[in-house]
Amino acid sequence: MNEPLLNELPIDVSVDDKRALWALTTRHLRSAAHPAVLLVRHALRRGARAIEVQTRGDRLIVSDDGIDLKDELAELTMLLSCPDAGALHDLEGQRGTDLLVAVVTAEAASCVGRSGRRLTMVGGEPGAVFDVDVQSAATAHGANRNVIRLRRPRSLRDAERRELLAWMPATRAEVVVDGRRLHRRSNNNGSMLPATTILPRDVVLESGRLQLGFALDDTVTRVTVLARGTWVAQEHLRIRGLPIVAVWNDDRLPARPFDVVPHARDVVAMATDELLSSLAAGFTGLSLAHRRRLRALLVRGEQLPAAFTDVALFDDEDGAFRQSFNQLRQARRLVIGADHGDVVVDDDVSTFLHRTLPTSVVDALPPPRRRLRLVLRRWLS
Repeated sequence: MNEPLLNELPIDVSVDDKRALWALTTRHLRSAAHPAVLLVRHALRRGARAIEVQTRGDRLIVSDDGIDLKDELAELTMLLSCPDAGALHDLEGQRGTDLLVAVVTAEAASCVGRSGRRLTMVGGEPGAVFDVDVQSAATAHGANRNVIRLRRPRSLRDAERRELLAWMPATRAEVVVDGRRLHRRSNNNGSMLPATTILPRDVVLESGRLQLGFALDDTVTRVTVLARGTWVAQEHLRIRGLPIVAVWNDDRLPARPFDVVPHARDVVAMATDELLSSLAAGFTGLSLAHRRRLRALLVRGEQLPAAFTDVALFDDEDGAFRQSFNQLRQARRLVIGADHGDVVVDDDVSTFLHRTLPTSVVDALPPPRRRLRLVLRRWLS
């Protein structure tokens, strides 16, 4: 939505109110095709389980079986008849602005609640509202569906489908687009995690659901945050021991979508610690090649996770994986070398031990070599 279009509004509002409305629409409108996502997300937040989207022609039609729209339509009518910056921000905090942004930026819009309450908005240009009307007549779709129609260019149809797929990787509701169900992006097991994830786990909490596992091919931890099945954010975090890939789906209805992100970080951190403990407990049962791969990742961190301090991770002259970090830490003097010493190390392990035990670690001297001159003297004599 462009700011100059607000000057065409036939309603008497202050400059601050116009700026507030413009700020809301530009902040929440990703693209011209994004209203399709806004309407589906709005239905999800109202508890809809069955959502139907039609994109044919110059009409975008979204119907759902969620909570009746009547109260929200009454609020929108008052707000659009006499916009107020404070009321706009109250709406943003209490209900969200998905429906508001979708209908204000459409060429024309019609919203019909399950009870029959109707809001129609007609404009010659996107964002210009020339008529606001509320009726209580019965709808042609019956009392079981909320129906929202937007008039927009028919050329947006393909882009709307791409937006829906990009912004909703998982949804609890059944979303049907032009007769085809919109499937969540997942692997064959129904998980949102990549197929290469190691030790995938589902965690169900009172406030939501978490899927996580180790992504040993990554160099960072990736956390995808959903709210009621709708994409909110993805974060790339510094690894804590091993790279984690996680999807947190929050069951709560947040006042602002990004309010779920800090909670998601805490949930993932606790689940990560538990997953590391589980891996540490079964570490000795893994293959030698697998243990070496995991050790190479673990020693990249500033320190070992607490779960691994008593796990035999390090090699000595008698064999592989015989010494734990706590055992090494108890030694006053620790000689490390590539082929001999108290600990046999490669470059990564050597760097890790020098960093974590700087006062006790010393490098082994190279093994003695017989000098060629002495060998020749002995041979000649």
